Amino acid sequence: MQAKKDEVRRKIEYAALKVFFEKGYLDAKMSDIANEINISVGNIYTYFKNKNELFYAVVPPSLVDYLKNLLVESIHFSNQTFFDETDSEKNSALLQEQIDLLTKYSKQIVIIFEKSKGTTYSHAKEELIALMVETKRPYLKDHYKRYEIGAEENIILSNIISTSLIDMILDLLKRDMSEESRRRIFEALNVYRLYGVKSLNE
Repeated sequence: MQAKKDEVRRKIEYAALKVFFEKGYLDAKMSDIANEINISVGNIYTYFKNKNELFYAVVPPSLVDYLKNLLVESIHFSNQTFFDETDSEKNSALLQEQIDLLTKYSKQIVIIFEKSKGTTYSHAKEELIALMVETKRPYLKDHYKRYEIGAEENIILSNIISTSLIDMILDLLKRDMSEESRRRIFEALNVYRLYGVKSLNE
């Protein structure tokens, strides 16, 4: 009996994830979720007291925290080592962890940053960009090999680059493609990101 309940709960969560991804939190209805798996709305309420509880079951705050921590670690690592080849193993491990996260939770990540109006994630994209800029701030300089830039201009530049990176990743996650293709494109984007940032660090 418990195994049957667990199976129904998993089906509800799978359907909810699909509906939240397609319609967003505000426009998603419990009836939409029920129709996905041909059960009654009342049956959903046996497992989840409301749409809000169901939403956070499929898009948990722990995922947001993990994403932020991984991104902050990656920024610190790349700026502290300046992509030293001796640290390539650590860099590869971080890259693989990022790829695994984006592949496994692609729908949840899109929901968090683009389809979460009406939830605690409503400003998640702006908050993440601000975190990226603040993490980068200690490594910023006023003079580089290729250009001179003031402190305020540097912050604006970091904000633009961070916003662009998040938008590129979301674009990739929303596209209908195989997992392997998504992985390869993310690796290529990472090369672009690293060497673009490296040129600005010189």
